[in-house]
Amino acid sequence: MGRVSFSNNPLLAALLGTVVTGLGHFYLRRWLRALGWLGLTVAASVLFVPESTISALSSGTLTDPFSILPIVLISAASVLDAYLIAKVRRQPDRFQANNTVGSTGADESPACPACGKPVDPDLGFCHWCTTEFNVVDVSKLERIDENQSD
Repeated sequence: MGRVSFSNNPLLAALLGTVVTGLGHFYLRRWLRALGWLGLTVAASVLFVPESTISALSSGTLTDPFSILPIVLISAASVLDAYLIAKVRRQPDRFQANNTVGSTGADESPACPACGKPVDPDLGFCHWCTTEFNVVDVSKLERIDENQSD
């Protein structure tokens, strides 16, 4: 039976973001982004939602759905953002387990095994997330193969 990982789960991030704006980002440990979405929601409710609508919602009465449209749109954008961040983080690992950087295809540049962003393999580390990796020199591998075949 396969194991289900809740680490960086896109659906869970979207569900949490639906419950409370920014909660999906907290789950993904994107603290500043979560606070930014929460702050944007508060600012939009203060600036664009009439006070009568806020008091009607707090008392539990129905109100015009178009008056809360700014909050709904910002919340939906936050949910989509959390979902996409989690989806990018959950991409299948296309690299070897020992963090070896190599080209992934004929027309693709090598990418960092930790963050997935393109890197320069001559540096020996990812300039985005500072992950060090083992660079494999093809000429050394060819010499090793020649020595073993003798």
